[in-house]
Amino acid sequence: VLHPGLLTQVQMDLLLMKMGSRILALLPGIKWLSLPEIVEEFEKLMVQQIDLRYEARNLEHFQCNFLNVNSVKFPTPLRPFVTRDVLESVPVSSYQQAGIPADLKRKIARLGINMLLKMVFVDNFVHADLHPGNILVQGANSPCTSQEARLQQVAVCDTLAAAMMPAQCPLRLVLLDAGIVAELQATDLRNFRAVFMAVAMGQGQRVAELILHHARASECRDVEGFKAEMATLVTQARKNTITLEKLQVSSLLSNVFKLLMTHKVKLESNFASIVFAIMVLEGLGRSLDPKLDILEAAKPFLLKGPASSP
Repeated sequence: VLHPGLLTQVQMDLLLMKMGSRILALLPGIKWLSLPEIVEEFEKLMVQQIDLRYEARNLEHFQCNFLNVNSVKFPTPLRPFVTRDVLESVPVSSYQQAGIPADLKRKIARLGINMLLKMVFVDNFVHADLHPGNILVQGANSPCTSQEARLQQVAVCDTLAAAMMPAQCPLRLVLLDAGIVAELQATDLRNFRAVFMAVAMGQGQRVAELILHHARASECRDVEGFKAEMATLVTQARKNTITLEKLQVSSLLSNVFKLLMTHKVKLESNFASIVFAIMVLEGLGRSLDPKLDILEAAKPFLLKGPASSP
């Protein structure tokens, strides 16, 4: 149930954000960050999030995409009602604590990264609010029929009703709060995949060429210098293997944004939600399994290609 006055509050916040982004865009170099466009993308997401009918549709879309994936589940909306129910699960943050077996942490991290890579590179339908509070873990303990398991209940207040748990629960993730999702246009998705593949291959100059070719706007006067600096960034990130322990995605992206500003290249604003989802999941993955190899995990999904449109 939406809180009274929430819509008005959100509209006021968005108005302030739009004003602030337009003022900042007047500063030298800042316009190349596409702040007004990013705020517009964020506004679309927020407007959808506070309409619970969108969340119900998103949950059903995710259920369809992950129909044959037993390790990832989504709550089922009750049609035609929106209701509150109880789900027997444990927040993923409980497994970030000391004393949890390392093997279990690695399994959960692998489930999470595979889930995100499928959303990005296969389905092109990404849950864009993947903080630990929206990720529950089932089946990490023995059968779910124990009294302790029954007492571990999390109230879920969005558009969902959980299916009854089986006697034996496989290890799986349950995602909540699907009000914010991100999708890319077909051309943008191809570009995003190409950039990711170029990073995986250590082709920094290719990354620069792709960004320049698909940039919303560019006043780059030193193309060769831009390519050389991007190549240095990618080479540094790609040394040995890209594991979460060695690579800080947020730091790499920060350096890329600085480079774009310096050379006056404007990145597509609709990449923001995808990039943010990856950055949020990085922190979770780092706490569970810092040695997880992102690029190795991504290869099967990059080779599969996007799912065909229905």
